[in-house]
Amino acid sequence: MEELKVIYRMMDALWKLCKRYQGYALTEKEWEAFVEDGKALREQFRTEGKEMDMLFRGLFFAIQDYYVRKGNKA
Repeated sequence: MEELKVIYRMMDALWKLCKRYQGYALTEKEWEAFVEDGKALREQFRTEGKEMDMLFRGLFFAIQDYYVRKGNKA
Protein backbone atom coordinates (compact mmCIF):
# COMPACT_ATOMS: atom_id res chain seq x y z
CA MET A 1 0.00 0.00 0.00
CA GLU A 2 2.88 2.37 0.77
CA GLU A 3 4.23 1.89 -2.76
CA LEU A 4 0.87 2.93 -4.20
CA LYS A 5 0.96 6.13 -2.13
CA VAL A 6 4.40 6.96 -3.52
CA ILE A 7 3.17 6.39 -7.08
CA TYR A 8 0.20 8.65 -6.40
CA ARG A 9 2.50 11.41 -5.11
CA MET A 10 4.74 10.94 -8.15
CA MET A 11 1.86 11.22 -10.60
CA ASP A 12 0.54 14.26 -8.78
CA ALA A 13 3.97 15.92 -8.88
CA LEU A 14 4.34 15.20 -12.60
CA TRP A 15 0.82 16.50 -13.27
CA LYS A 16 1.70 19.75 -11.48
CA LEU A 17 4.91 19.99 -13.51
CA CYS A 18 2.96 19.62 -16.77
CA LYS A 19 0.36 22.10 -15.58
CA ARG A 20 3.10 24.62 -14.75
CA TYR A 21 4.48 24.44 -18.30
CA GLN A 22 1.03 24.32 -19.93
CA GLY A 23 1.82 21.63 -22.53
CA TYR A 24 3.04 23.99 -25.22
CA ALA A 25 6.36 24.21 -27.04
CA LEU A 26 8.95 25.54 -24.61
CA THR A 27 11.53 28.23 -25.19
CA GLU A 28 15.14 27.38 -24.40
CA LYS A 29 14.90 29.15 -21.04
CA GLU A 30 11.64 27.37 -20.18
CA TRP A 31 13.17 24.04 -21.22
CA GLU A 32 16.11 24.57 -18.87
CA ALA A 33 13.72 25.40 -16.01
CA PHE A 34 11.58 22.35 -16.85
CA VAL A 35 14.62 20.06 -16.76
CA GLU A 36 15.81 21.57 -13.47
CA ASP A 37 12.36 21.10 -11.95
CA GLY A 38 12.43 17.48 -13.13
CA LYS A 39 15.84 16.92 -11.55
CA ALA A 40 14.58 18.28 -8.25
CA LEU A 41 11.57 15.97 -8.36
CA ARG A 42 13.77 13.02 -9.25
CA GLU A 43 15.90 13.65 -6.17
CA GLN A 44 12.73 13.60 -4.09
CA PHE A 45 11.60 10.23 -5.45
CA ARG A 46 15.09 8.73 -5.60
CA THR A 47 14.93 8.42 -1.81
CA GLU A 48 11.97 6.03 -2.21
CA GLY A 49 14.20 3.33 -3.68
CA LYS A 50 15.52 2.10 -7.01
CA GLU A 51 12.15 0.98 -8.41
CA MET A 52 10.54 4.36 -7.73
CA ASP A 53 13.55 6.16 -9.18
CA MET A 54 13.32 4.08 -12.36
CA LEU A 55 9.56 4.68 -12.61
CA PHE A 56 10.04 8.41 -12.21
CA ARG A 57 12.78 8.52 -14.84
CA GLY A 58 10.65 6.62 -17.33
CA LEU A 59 7.65 8.88 -16.82
CA PHE A 60 9.72 12.06 -16.89
CA PHE A 61 11.53 10.99 -20.07
CA ALA A 62 8.14 10.33 -21.70
CA ILE A 63 7.00 13.82 -20.75
CA GLN A 64 10.25 15.30 -22.06
CA ASP A 65 9.70 13.50 -25.37
CA TYR A 66 6.20 14.97 -25.54
CA TYR A 67 7.58 18.50 -25.15
CA VAL A 68 10.28 17.83 -27.75
CA ARG A 69 7.64 16.69 -30.23
CA LYS A 70 5.53 19.78 -29.44
CA GLY A 71 8.55 21.98 -30.10
CA ASN A 72 9.25 20.30 -33.43
CA LYS A 73 5.72 21.07 -34.66
CA ALA A 74 6.22 24.82 -34.31
